[in-house]
This record gives sequence, structure tokens and C-alpha cells, in this order.
Amino acid sequence: MGRAVTEVPRKVVRITGERNGMIAFDYGLDDLDYALELLLPPDAFDAFCRANAVVLLEGERLEDLDPAARGMALRPSDVGPRI
Repeated sequence: MGRAVTEVPRKVVRITGERNGMIAFDYGLDDLDYALELLLPPDAFDAFCRANAVVLLEGERLEDLDPAARGMALRPSDVGPRI
């Protein structure tokens, strides 16, 4: 059966790197199967995490995965132009 309407999903963040002084991170609900890839300055990232009461996840880096899993783990920034 589906999720109860009153159940609040867990908000999760995984930091993926740093680009031009900005923190790159994935943000999702309950897990990162469907996540947003975001960039924020450090102060805004801290405020975002506090405001959303996120759980900071630690996990495998793309470089640590086997080649088959690596292809399934790509994010848009892994295949697109860098800013």
C-alpha cells in the first residue's frame, strides 16, 4: 500500500564536489534514486541544510564503482559541459 498522507519523507543530501567555490550536491526525498543536482555557495548550502533538516549521506564515489554500475550512476554534470 502507498505512503500515508501524514508521513513526512526524509530529506537527504550527498555532497558530490566543489565547483568554482560552490558546493555541488544531490538532494532527494528518502533516497537519491530520484534526486536534484544542485550548486550553492557554502553559506547558502548550510542554510538550505538547516531549513530542510536534511540527513547528510556518505556513499560511494563514481570512481569507486565498477564500470557497469558507473554507467547507471552518472549525473547530468558528469556528461554535460562544466561551468
